Amino acid sequence: MRQDLLLSFLLHFIIVISLVVVTPFKPRLKINPGDVISVHLASMPAGQAQKAEPAVIPKAKAAEEPLAMVPDKKPSEKAKPIEKPKKEKEKAKDKSRKAASEQGTENVPGSEEGLKDVSGNLGPGSRFGGAAIDNASFDYPYWFVQSFAKIERNWTNPIYSSKPLKCVIYFQIIRSGRIAKIEIEESSGIDAFDNACERAVKMSQPLPPLPSEFTDEIIGIHLEFPYTPR
Repeated sequence: MRQDLLLSFLLHFIIVISLVVVTPFKPRLKINPGDVISVHLASMPAGQAQKAEPAVIPKAKAAEEPLAMVPDKKPSEKAKPIEKPKKEKEKAKDKSRKAASEQGTENVPGSEEGLKDVSGNLGPGSRFGGAAIDNASFDYPYWFVQSFAKIERNWTNPIYSSKPLKCVIYFQIIRSGRIAKIEIEESSGIDAFDNACERAVKMSQPLPPLPSEFTDEIIGIHLEFPYTPR
């Protein structure tokens, strides 16, 4: 008996629970009459009805062309070369030329204007007609005497002429005494005589080295080879 009651109670309980789960709970909203708003819709007259036009979406504005870039600064002007001051040796040359001009020695035979005449250093009994140097700061008489004597020993005249002749040879000497350049500066008009003068200088190298006290690396000498008929 007791089991039948318990089974009946359990069955009713399951039915109630099933109804609650299956049927959703919907709360009822209480609306006051004062909260209701009446809306009346008015229809538009047929003559005034217009077809709604679709909204036109403007096309995106074309991207503007990129502007040419303008430099912030103006191009710098070309730098002007800076004048370098004269070197000491150039100043010495100018001073020597001025002194030679005042003394009237710039037109000595065998030299040109601005050259230093060194004919006094040819040595006693020299056969050379004159000599000049293009570097006024070179003042070493003993070097000239030794060098000109060596050249004179190698000079032989191969011609005979009834008129005087003169040939000027220009040559450059570097610090070691080697001759770096040699040329016929003034021709006598006779090739055999000019070649003999040039050969005498070539055969004399090396000349004595330049003095250690002399700071420049090279000097140029103009040497006159004369010929006088007997």
